[in-house]
Amino acid sequence: MKFTHLETFRAVAAAGSFTRAAQNLFMTQPTITAHIQALERELDCQLFIRSNKETR
Repeated sequence: MKFTHLETFRAVAAAGSFTRAAQNLFMTQPTITAHIQALERELDCQLFIRSNKETR
C-alpha cells in the first residue's frame, strides 16, 4: 500500500469527486482513478459509490 494512494483516497473523500480531487492534488483524473483502483484491488472491496453527479 502506497502512502500516495491513501492521500488520494482522502482527497476524493473530502472533495466528493475524482475530478475535484485531481485538481486539488495537481494530478490528472486518470491518475486518481488508478490510485483508487489499486487500493480497491489490494483491499478487495469497493471504496466509493460512483455516480455521474457525485462520489460517495
